[in-house]
Formats: sequence, C-alpha cells, structure tokens
Amino acid sequence: MPTENHIDCPALHKRAADYPYGDRVPRTVRMLKNVTADLIPGIGFAHINGKVPVAPNQKIFHVWTNSYGAVAAVMPDGTRLGLRPGEFEVETWHGEKAEKRIYLSGPMTGLPDLNFPAFAAMTASLRASGHTVTNPAELNPDGGSWHDCMRRDIVALMECDTVATLPGWEHSKGARLEVLIAERLGMTVVNAHDLLLTEAV
Repeated sequence: MPTENHIDCPALHKRAADYPYGDRVPRTVRMLKNVTADLIPGIGFAHINGKVPVAPNQKIFHVWTNSYGAVAAVMPDGTRLGLRPGEFEVETWHGEKAEKRIYLSGPMTGLPDLNFPAFAAMTASLRASGHTVTNPAELNPDGGSWHDCMRRDIVALMECDTVATLPGWEHSKGARLEVLIAERLGMTVVNAHDLLLTEAV
C-alpha cells in the first residue's frame, strides 16, 4: 500500500474556500460500504484499463485529496477510486502521529451474541485512544461459516501490525490461529486491556 510520502495531495499545498476539512487533510479512510468504479452508460467499464477498482466495506485505504476536498482511495497498484461523502470515514490525517494498526482477536463461537458487545466496547476504547482498529465482528456482521469468516479475517489481519487479544482468546480456535500467524510473522501480540492501561499511565 502506498505510504504517505508517495501521495502528494493538492490539499496539502492549497485549499479552496469551501474545502470541507478545515486545516486537516485526510490520510487514510475506512470504507463504510463496498464501492466500485461507476459504470458509464453504453460502455460499462470499457473506459478502465485493467482490473476494475473496488474498495470493500471496512477496508482502510490511503487517499488522495484535491484542493476542493474530493477524496479518492489509492489502490495497491496506484490507481485512484473516487469516493462520495457517506461512503467512508476518515481514519487518520496527514501530520498526525502514526499509531498502531490493531487487529482485535478474541472468542466468538458459543458465546452470547457471538461476544460482539465485548469486541465493540474494546474497539471504541482503542479508537478513542487514536488507534486504527480492525474489528472482525464488523467484517462479519451477518456471521457465516467459520471458514468463510476466517478467510476474511486473515486478509484483514495482514494489514495490521499489532494483534490485541480479548479475554478467553486462548480457548478460541480462530483466535489461536490469528495469534499464531501474527507471532510467526513477527507482529506484536498484546493483551487489549493491558494496552489500554499502559497508555493511560
């Protein structure tokens, strides 16, 4: 994925009077829905060379922003996909201190409400501390087979640098797999509650 230094946004240098973000320029966004390139009547996607760009729901993208505040997600191959308000929320801003990109891992199967309330509460606390958090409960809101959910979760895990565990993770087949992958790849694995307590000191 492109780094901040590779994306020279016009908004970093000049902003129009009606620029919507004040003194800040979006650096990364989290998608709130699946977005793809617009079809052009009569020709479909024929105006696109190569693969049609898609920004999946809940995935985080670095963005390019023009001087009027128009935002485009930057695809891994460098192409841009224009986004409309309501399709994304800003995760980080240019110039902000880089924070941990955290994947939240914990037990779900067999617990009331699939333990989604615990995932939601910890996600809110970590995001309030300035972190970018990937919550697998948000990736799989409608459930699905264990295998399908884990395939989506592991793809999202690969975009993070830290795994934060919830109580009981060691009794979860899926969470144990996530932690194993993280450890084998040299990622940081921490207790989510300990992370919050350490930062509060």
